[in-house]
Amino acid sequence: MVKEIPLRLGEKVMPEAPKVLLSNGNYCIPQHYLTYHHTLQSVEAIICDIEYDPRYVVFAAQDLGDIYIQVGVVGHDNYHKKSSQKPNQEKLLFGRKWRVEKELPTSEVIQSVFLAIKKSREHEVRELFKLTLNHSTTTPFNTHIDLPLMAEFYDSKSYDSKGNERKGYESKVNNNQECTTEHETEISTQENINNILEKITYDHSHLSLDDVQQRPNGLWLVDIKIHQTERSTLSEMTDVTLYLMLEEISLNTLSRALMDEFVRLSDLQVDKHFSYKGFHRFDPTIDIAEIADLSQQSRKHELAAHFASEFSKTNQQVDLTRIPPVKAGALAQKHKQIIEQFQLQMQ
Repeated sequence: MVKEIPLRLGEKVMPEAPKVLLSNGNYCIPQHYLTYHHTLQSVEAIICDIEYDPRYVVFAAQDLGDIYIQVGVVGHDNYHKKSSQKPNQEKLLFGRKWRVEKELPTSEVIQSVFLAIKKSREHEVRELFKLTLNHSTTTPFNTHIDLPLMAEFYDSKSYDSKGNERKGYESKVNNNQECTTEHETEISTQENINNILEKITYDHSHLSLDDVQQRPNGLWLVDIKIHQTERSTLSEMTDVTLYLMLEEISLNTLSRALMDEFVRLSDLQVDKHFSYKGFHRFDPTIDIAEIADLSQQSRKHELAAHFASEFSKTNQQVDLTRIPPVKAGALAQKHKQIIEQFQLQMQ
């Protein structure tokens, strides 16, 4: 006789759902045979089983009945004036709220926490990329730049509908000899890259060119070493050489390639260290074939006819809860055009 399978808070078994025998000899009820009724208590219990970095504190709360999670990061306010900020003064810096639907599978609640941590960390690392131009230091990849203002600034006078610079328009940046000059092509590629890297720091680290090669297809392979200082804090940047591939050598393309790589390394750091009940689900060292095999074990079995009907009915009910209400207005009209364009049917 199969013993009772324990459930987590917020989980309920569909009537007559099958128990599945796994290759390790244990029985389970796969998540697709459960219904979910999460509460603040059940979400808090999930978070208690999650470990990452103690500097990333995950909160759960309720607002008008809706459950949400929110990450607080222990750190310095990057926009606080140094003169008024005490040495080593740290505080909790809060990011956006992430809504948790009551019907979400437990696995998706865990992944919501995972994504919230990733995006909180990305928010921080984007502010650690600093570019010095015109004797002023900026953080051009930070997420606080005014997007409506940018949309107005890059208007039709300067750019076409695809965002390409119109002929004859010269931006102030391109006129600035500190960025790009008419003599740039006369200096070596190595000098050009070094000139660009001198303007950039990341996490208080300095960057230097290690090697550069141009492939027969015109792409550039650029190797850049990271030199940390006493003020550097990111563990993933220790003794690192970056290997970039660029279509051209310029301040813009190199900066963007660097930031993409910094974000990738930050994401990878979370992948390796995020765990649920001690299991590092997203660690790239976990064999993908084993994950695929476990997924097949939980799904490759026949369902009794009466349960198959119940299973289908429950899934349809859950899908209906995901459809947002639509009210008349400009947004509804925009959606109507899309629905008609793709000949969609709203349930």
